[in-house]
Amino acid sequence: MLMMAVFVIVFVVYYQKRKLEQEKKLYDIEKNYQRMLLETALSSEEAERRRIAQDLHDDIGTMLSLTKLSLNQLHKTVNKEDPRTDFTLNKAQSLVEETIIHVRRITRDLVPTTLEQFGLVAAIDEFINRLGDNQGLTFHFECDANEIPRQSPKVELALYRIMQELVNNAIKHANCDEIEIDLHLDKGKLELQVTDNGKGFDAQTTQQSGKGGLGLRNIESRLSVINGKVNYQKPGIRGARARVQIPVDATHRNKPEPLYPFRKAPANPGNR
Repeated sequence: MLMMAVFVIVFVVYYQKRKLEQEKKLYDIEKNYQRMLLETALSSEEAERRRIAQDLHDDIGTMLSLTKLSLNQLHKTVNKEDPRTDFTLNKAQSLVEETIIHVRRITRDLVPTTLEQFGLVAAIDEFINRLGDNQGLTFHFECDANEIPRQSPKVELALYRIMQELVNNAIKHANCDEIEIDLHLDKGKLELQVTDNGKGFDAQTTQQSGKGGLGLRNIESRLSVINGKVNYQKPGIRGARARVQIPVDATHRNKPEPLYPFRKAPANPGNR
C-alpha cells in the first residue's frame, strides 16, 4: 500500500509537471503567433504609408509642380494693368507653393528617408527641427551619436514611430511649450526619453478609459515586437516623461539593410 501510494504521488507530480510544460509550450506558441500577426500588421502599415507617399510624390506633387509652372507662364502674359488680376495670380501662386511644401512634409512624415540613409539620430533631429519651426515649440535633443550604434531597420523604425507618437501626444494634449528628447545607452540598453512641461497625465487611467489611449496602445504594440518596454513618470510638479528601453544589438552592422527591402532598385544605365 505504501508503494502504491508513492507510485500514485509520483504519477500525479509527473502528470502535473507534464501538464504545466504543455501549457507553457501552448502559451509560447500563442504568444509567438500573436507577435507574428502584430509584426505583419505593422509591416503592412508601413507598406501602405510608403504607397501613399509615393502617390503623393509622383502624382499630386507632379501636378502641383505643373500647375505652378502654368501659373508662372500665365503671370508673364496676363494684362497686369488690372491690379485685381495681378493680386489674384500672386495669391494663387502662393497657395500652390504652400501646398507643395505641405505635400513634401507629409511625404517625409509617411516615409522617413533620413532614417534609412543616416540613422535614428539624424531622423529625430530633422523631425524636431521641422516641428519647432511650424509649432513655435522649444525642443531640446540630447544625444551622443558616436556612442549609439546603428540598429536593425525594424528597431530604428519602431523607435522613430514611438518618438513621433510621444511628441505628437505632448503637442495635442499636454498644453506644453517645451519638449526634451534624450537618446542614450544605459547598461546595454538603448533608452529614449521624451519629457514635456505640460499638465501631465495618468497613463494607466488613460489606457483603461474608452475615450483615449490608442496612441499608448500603439506604442505598446511596437515595443512588444522589438522586446522593449515603456515606463511613464511624472518628473516634477508639471509635465510627463516617457522612458522607453530596448536591448541593444551590438552585433548588428553599422549600416543596416534598407527599411524597405522590396523597393525596386534603380535601372542600370548600361541596360538602357
